[in-house]
Amino acid sequence: MKLNILLQRLSVMAVPAAATLYCPSRPATEREQIAIFDEFINKFYFIKNASLAFGEHVDVNYIQHNPNALSGRQVAIDFLQDFLPTVNNTIFHKAFSNNFGYLHYRLDMPNSLPNAVVDIVRFDGTCIMEHWDVVQERQPNATNPLALW
Repeated sequence: MKLNILLQRLSVMAVPAAATLYCPSRPATEREQIAIFDEFINKFYFIKNASLAFGEHVDVNYIQHNPNALSGRQVAIDFLQDFLPTVNNTIFHKAFSNNFGYLHYRLDMPNSLPNAVVDIVRFDGTCIMEHWDVVQERQPNATNPLALW
């Protein structure tokens, strides 16, 4: 009985509460921001649920710096919700420093050559406020065997 109670308490401590909303922003330490960034990465890149990831982690007035996309949380969700489940992501590097999260990964899309992508997000406390990305498609005549890695 005591072991069962202990296991229940540990599982509650290890798993964040369902539907934790990080926006509007609240103050957070860098350690907390790293944990929140990791949660976002899991929901977005692995679970591939744009509504969940953006709904819980991204500000409603989200600023998008990609020249082919518009700003706004709902605009991003509308675009990504059908696209995201069709791609495969292989994450190579991840870092967090001074309110910015960085992610370098390979993006494989159907009927397309792979892309190397770096996503950069800016946090304000607990909430993602802005996004930048750099995308590099591997060309069919690429000569560098290390391309995208």
